[in-house]
Amino acid sequence: MKDFWKLFIRFFQVALRRNMAYRGSFLAGIVGQWIGYGATFLSLYILAASFDRLGGWNGAEVMVLYGLSLMSYAIGASFFFNFSTGLTRRIRSGEFDASLTKPIPPFLHEVFSAGYNVGYISHFSVSLVIIVLSLRSLAYTVTVQSVLLLLLMVLGASLIQAAALIASSTMGFFTVGNNPIADVLLWDVKEFTNFPITIFPKGIQFVLTFILPFAFLNFYPAAALLGKAIPEGYPAPLPYFSPLAGALAFVLSLLLWNWGLKHYKSTGS
Repeated sequence: MKDFWKLFIRFFQVALRRNMAYRGSFLAGIVGQWIGYGATFLSLYILAASFDRLGGWNGAEVMVLYGLSLMSYAIGASFFFNFSTGLTRRIRSGEFDASLTKPIPPFLHEVFSAGYNVGYISHFSVSLVIIVLSLRSLAYTVTVQSVLLLLLMVLGASLIQAAALIASSTMGFFTVGNNPIADVLLWDVKEFTNFPITIFPKGIQFVLTFILPFAFLNFYPAAALLGKAIPEGYPAPLPYFSPLAGALAFVLSLLLWNWGLKHYKSTGS
């Protein structure tokens, strides 16, 4: 385990130096992300505020949903976005075969060699500002317990974001082009979680809770933090299972990736 962390820190340092080699481009990217996600935040807030309440949630509470989702994505994607989006290219070019010859598991080598994406610091900083401002507007009382709960919830949500990236990369073992599964998992379905799932039909609530557990990215954590109601008929303690849902999703994604690896056939190049 000690050697693992040494290796991780070393790869992290390499990624940081690589990004900082072009500081102007790096800083411009951060500013661009701030503008882009700031515009999304503003449009969502205007939409939520214009309806006064969405499923019993006011505009500031909906912004907590958006902030939590963005924060967990920033953490999960910083470790796994490069790995996920680059795997198909590495398989197609034959570079992936090198991971099969290393003294560490292929999955770890792929993650480490893909590098830590430092650029997601912009996403994290935007999400932190959104959450803080939203909680302040709600006159939310911050306690040690609520901070610890938030940290656990964000950890679980980050694992779900990572699991989605890992699962989408698995298609790279079977395809050689763009990955439509990634678009559906990472963007289309997750769009539902910008709003309280209580405004959607029961079928969508079920899918987002038990099939593709994206409701644990933000809805259930926010419900636990703010004391909001969850879908009728669901067990009351469900929001507090967010960390467990994240751990389970992450483990399942690893099993799926290893299953894909067993079906991998070298390009021979």
